[in-house]
Amino acid sequence: MDGTLADSFEGIGRALNTALRETGLPTRELTWVHGHVGRGMHELVVDAAGPGAAPAVVGEVESRCLAAYRLIFPEQTSPLPGAREVLSWCHSGTGGRVAVVSNKLSGLSQEWMRRFDLDRFVALVVGPDTYGVRKPDPGAVLPVLSRFGVDPADALLVGDMVVDAATGRAAGMSVVGIRQDGTDAADLRAAGMQAVLFDLRDLPAWLAGNGVGWATIGRS
Repeated sequence: MDGTLADSFEGIGRALNTALRETGLPTRELTWVHGHVGRGMHELVVDAAGPGAAPAVVGEVESRCLAAYRLIFPEQTSPLPGAREVLSWCHSGTGGRVAVVSNKLSGLSQEWMRRFDLDRFVALVVGPDTYGVRKPDPGAVLPVLSRFGVDPADALLVGDMVVDAATGRAAGMSVVGIRQDGTDAADLRAAGMQAVLFDLRDLPAWLAGNGVGWATIGRS
């Protein structure tokens, strides 16, 4: 969800820096946040607190970060351009077999999807609390495909980070990347993504041009 459908980096950064300031630790620039999100809040906090931080300090930062994030999310998290149109298009073309698989807690993702009326286009919204694992563990996505009755070789994962490429590789899925600011397209390709697009709205045309016989949507 984050970085693929949602412009969520600023909200995450604000919550993280609130927690770091409250515990007397140095804050992090937004560009740093861009490069460290995607593996879940705990991993983000561990990285932000630094290698010398005691476990108790990390736990305190994580607790404060989550509390601050709940206050500003989803109000400070906007859909990326084309999110609604592309989700609708994918929903129509797959018979509704579309899911959001995030390392964010499922309740937060579900709340955001409902707020922007995007939940109508997805059958499942899952997080690490759904199946007990996080991306890149293939167990984060394989149960979704099982529920859809879709073989991994016939599925597509769309994401914006190296962790998404690793998830697809572990699950036996093709992966298409959506490059965001602060992300190196070469890194995504090197991680195994089949293609890297520079705008989510380019996805339908890319799929149509690579053998998927759905009608393309226009970009505005």
